[in-house]
Amino acid sequence: MTSHAHRGDHNAIPISDPNRNEAFGRLLSGAIKSIAAYEGKTEPIIEEELGQLIGIAGKTIQRYKAGHLPPEDRTVEILATAAIQRGYLGREWLQRFLHAARYPFADKLLDRLCPIGPARPRPPRVYENLPAPTYTQFVMRQLAFDEMIDGLQQRSAMVLIVGLGGNGKTSLARELAARCLKDDGDTPRFDAVVWVSDKDRAGTTNLSVVLDEIARTLDYPGFTQFEHDEKRREVENLLRRQRVLVVIDNFETISDGALLSWLLRLPEPSKAIVTSREYGREFRRNCWPVELRGMRDDEAQEFIGQRLRVLRIEKLVSDQAQLEPLVVATGGNPKAIEIALGLIKHERRPLPQVVDDLYAARGELFDDLFTRAWSLLDEAARHVLLVLTFFPNSASGAALSATADVHGFAFDHAIERLTDLALLDVQQIALTSAPRYTLHPLVRAFAGAQLAEQPTFEAGARDRWVKWYIVLVSKVGFCWDDLSKLLLLDNEYETAHAVALWALENGRYMDSHQVGKGITYFFYVRGIWDKSLSINLIRSQAAQYLSDIRGEIKAIANCVQMLVVQGSIKEAETYLLKLHELGQSSQLSPDTFYAYQHALYFFWAAYGDLDKAQQACQEVLRSTEGMSKNLDIANCHALATVWYRMGKLKEVEQILLETLEKAIQYNYQRAVVFITIRLVAIDLDQGNPEGAAKKLSEIRLKAYEHQDRRYIAEIQRLYARLHTLRGDLPAARAALAEAIDLFERLGMRRELAEAREALADL
Repeated sequence: MTSHAHRGDHNAIPISDPNRNEAFGRLLSGAIKSIAAYEGKTEPIIEEELGQLIGIAGKTIQRYKAGHLPPEDRTVEILATAAIQRGYLGREWLQRFLHAARYPFADKLLDRLCPIGPARPRPPRVYENLPAPTYTQFVMRQLAFDEMIDGLQQRSAMVLIVGLGGNGKTSLARELAARCLKDDGDTPRFDAVVWVSDKDRAGTTNLSVVLDEIARTLDYPGFTQFEHDEKRREVENLLRRQRVLVVIDNFETISDGALLSWLLRLPEPSKAIVTSREYGREFRRNCWPVELRGMRDDEAQEFIGQRLRVLRIEKLVSDQAQLEPLVVATGGNPKAIEIALGLIKHERRPLPQVVDDLYAARGELFDDLFTRAWSLLDEAARHVLLVLTFFPNSASGAALSATADVHGFAFDHAIERLTDLALLDVQQIALTSAPRYTLHPLVRAFAGAQLAEQPTFEAGARDRWVKWYIVLVSKVGFCWDDLSKLLLLDNEYETAHAVALWALENGRYMDSHQVGKGITYFFYVRGIWDKSLSINLIRSQAAQYLSDIRGEIKAIANCVQMLVVQGSIKEAETYLLKLHELGQSSQLSPDTFYAYQHALYFFWAAYGDLDKAQQACQEVLRSTEGMSKNLDIANCHALATVWYRMGKLKEVEQILLETLEKAIQYNYQRAVVFITIRLVAIDLDQGNPEGAAKKLSEIRLKAYEHQDRRYIAEIQRLYARLHTLRGDLPAARAALAEAIDLFERLGMRRELAEAREALADL
């Protein structure tokens, strides 16, 4: 290869040069368009950035776009790398591009930039949200399994598993999805799996819900706050960057045509698996259907053998051939077999009588099975089954016991009976984790119908359900001095959110407000910002019904802050007008006044009016009497932030050091982190890398310990500045890459743009 090129146009081949390739120009033009689209920049900016990397002027890139071949192999490598890594183009494009460029080492560069097969590296973390399996050992359905693998290897965007309820579609899809995340076996390999089920809230799944779940599972929660079209575009970009398997379970209850159309056009290399009881005409394009029937004899015998051991009645069966009539009577349906075996154990009747009853059953098979199983439940077991329908996905034993008002031995006995009869599914990730309980869709529908006939019981159970979660969230709340309390909600926040919404919709406004208040801080710190905005809107509505102006102001102030952080300034302005109206209507307590002014500070700082942002902070300083200590600390930090942007570094350092002492004194854990971040910035501004490094090492572990990703991103951006100051540019680029990744995931657009600009400068 020739030596490094210098900036200038002399590297471009003259127009008269015969070494001109129009295909090369078209391919490069397409790559630059792709980079510009993904990064939200103009093509001239991308051309300048590429020129800087190569050491030429941006207009020379334009000459390459016209078809003039670069004189150096190094230039081709840089352009190809940018197209793959920033424009997310694929191996086919790269092959054509290198051929057009007459690049001599095409195979090596292809394998390095677009490896195929087992050599393709995994992302550092595998992202998935698969539900814990409800089976202890998977019974292979080889024919259907092979058909699904075949389907995933076709050009079809979607594999459809269709079959009767209870035939095992969900288990089959889950098992295949789990194996697709492993590097062994013959299953296609995927980088991530996103699981969406309509079983628990039938009819509520739509395209927006699926896009949100993909964004959250791939760890880009900030995308959920985007407008629908932008959200879809960004999620599709994620699906192009990596191989994602999107699984939609129980599609038969979904009526959103836009979702189906989108799945049938899912961007490559990602794929979809859909399970449904119905095979409508709308599926018959770009879809690979797999019909799942009842189990074959060998599969059924293996499944029955497992179930007999679980029920501890295997000794009653001297020859499994005796159970062949049961397989025939149930059509090989595994759910029906499970329930029937439970009936055999608890009805204490001979097998031939059970089989005869199945043959003689009127109506649907499951109607008869569920009715007979229901008759075998005592009141405690019935209550446990009924209240499990309240929980949107799964329930802990403690929450389930309290809601059903069934405790101790009675609860354990109820769980055992329900499990034996296959009316309740147990999920347990590991022996060290507590089990959680969930329902099969067919059982949920049956239990829901039974619940509707018992309104008095439901009213009491709902009351216990709400009260249990009020107690739980009261242990968390605004736990600024003990972030470890957030762990209590890691498995419960979905249900807690559902409780707040149900209480609001059913006129229990005080309960709704209490639950919402108790989980707001969890969503904010964990970076689940779509739920953060949603729960604050629920809080504000509940407070409005209660004529609680202070509560409404605090909730709306949180909405303003959340929207501003994600760059939705116009939407935040709408809430700010409402906030102003409320703020003028009554005398505010010190804490409420802080919330009001802090929202103003956030808005004006983002808007760029630093004088008004400063004024908002100073208004709080004049009213600190009676204010919570942590709010006084947060306000002082906000004022320091404004002064920093104004260039008042001496005042900033003084107020930050004083405020840091207070934060340490009162154990305000996040404040110690975000105040130190500002002090590190000052150290770096003053050319003090030693001081900056010491402070960063003190707060880095704290931010990671509490999964505080907003400040992890800020810390990585500061590490990039520190490495740059020390002359370690590779380390600086790596730190900026992590910061950019987090800012993008959280939807922090201003910070993302600044970090990308800093990376370009390097």
